[in-house]
Amino acid sequence: MFIGKYNKAVSITFLGVLSSMIGIYAILGFAEPRIEIAMICLIAAGICDMFDGKIARKLKNRTNEDEEYGIQLDSLADTICFIVFPIVTLYGMSKYFSVDLHPILTVVVVALFAVAGITRLSYFNLVAFSATGPVKHYTGLPVTMTSCIFPLTYLLRYVLSPNVFVGVYLAWFALIALLFVLNFKLPKPKKNWWYATCCVMGVIVSSLLLYMMLGS
Repeated sequence: MFIGKYNKAVSITFLGVLSSMIGIYAILGFAEPRIEIAMICLIAAGICDMFDGKIARKLKNRTNEDEEYGIQLDSLADTICFIVFPIVTLYGMSKYFSVDLHPILTVVVVALFAVAGITRLSYFNLVAFSATGPVKHYTGLPVTMTSCIFPLTYLLRYVLSPNVFVGVYLAWFALIALLFVLNFKLPKPKKNWWYATCCVMGVIVSSLLLYMMLGS
């Protein structure tokens, strides 16, 4: 009835996109952006992205076409969740904290962030398609790491002045853009303890953000 391929892994990918859409609405759908909600949604999207590939590799009767479809879908979802969504969040912060970002500098930085991000995703797809076995290393910083870096950085808002905080946050975009395309190897974690640790950390940071939001 519908085009595409649907399985448990794809459903997890879709949940990540849904989480990002909720987060974007939290920024754009209110008179005052709900930054903490957006950050929690970014964390949730990162957790979904962490598990969809793991689940996909365990699917029975998985064909090469299923694998290629999953890789393409995952990269498109990553573009929304970890490139577009963080950029929207940055502009939401500028409005929330009433900080005027330099228009030219900001556009240049976020454009570099977006271009570097899609370059990183395209390169990963190329490596994945040409690999004869499982990919054991990432080349460059995975875009999914924005779901960890930005929420942790956001906690600095409680100790820094608004102008300094937003400046630091924008600087992260420039640094992360460089790390996306820098040619270095990063081991690809496969141990269950890594997934469990990431989930626990995600819950802790999300709980802190929710506590701060309700207490402010």
